[in-house]
Amino acid sequence: MRLYRQVVFPIFCSLLSTLGVAAAAQQEVPLATVARQAHLEYTWLAATRAVQLSGPGLVLVVRPGDSLYEVDDRVEVTTVTPRYISNDIYVSTTLATHIIHLARQAELAREQEAEAASRVSEEQQQQPGAAGLLGTIVLNATPLQGAEAVLVTGQAPASAPIRITLLATLSSELPNVLLSRHDLTAGPDGKFQAIVPIAPDYMRDSFIHVLATSSPGVISASAQLLVHQPNAGVTVPTDAFPGGIW
Repeated sequence: MRLYRQVVFPIFCSLLSTLGVAAAAQQEVPLATVARQAHLEYTWLAATRAVQLSGPGLVLVVRPGDSLYEVDDRVEVTTVTPRYISNDIYVSTTLATHIIHLARQAELAREQEAEAASRVSEEQQQQPGAAGLLGTIVLNATPLQGAEAVLVTGQAPASAPIRITLLATLSSELPNVLLSRHDLTAGPDGKFQAIVPIAPDYMRDSFIHVLATSSPGVISASAQLLVHQPNAGVTVPTDAFPGGIW
């Protein structure tokens, strides 16, 4: 009888443990399945023991045992820590739904940019001298220090008409918002520059997409940046002494 207990009891405990893991796994989703549903590319990063899900305009990195995960150049947190099970990382159904939503938002943003570029191309195609232009736009967009604006510089075909379109990502729950459009013309050397206000998007850590388009023969360009304080990193007396108390 004692020998029977010594043999059966460990087996029974092991069976309970296996059933517990299986039950927990049923409430979670493997990232490989999430990747298929979100139409994202699944890549195992062996060096960092992480999984990368990537697609147009979106890159996520999830690590087992870490509640923090990367979404592009920001970090988010999940309430249920991802786990490594059966050669994959399992995440909660809530996180899986959020990842699929992020992928759809990124796809929608690209569709909106493509639609804006197509609309601008149609408008500019009828402009004199625009139909014969060929080339590629090189775009650089950086926050303008001390102002709620973006400094846009770049290179395009000589004397090409350029339209700068600003779109804002305010929340993962909302579609991108059109902020403004600004028309300008490249110089004889192809260089262009403009200071574009980011109004009305002053929300910190929101994303602004800058799209530069021209005539149909000119390849468009885009850039993305985060909204920060106009004078980030600058300390003045009113910041050091809140409420103006000296």
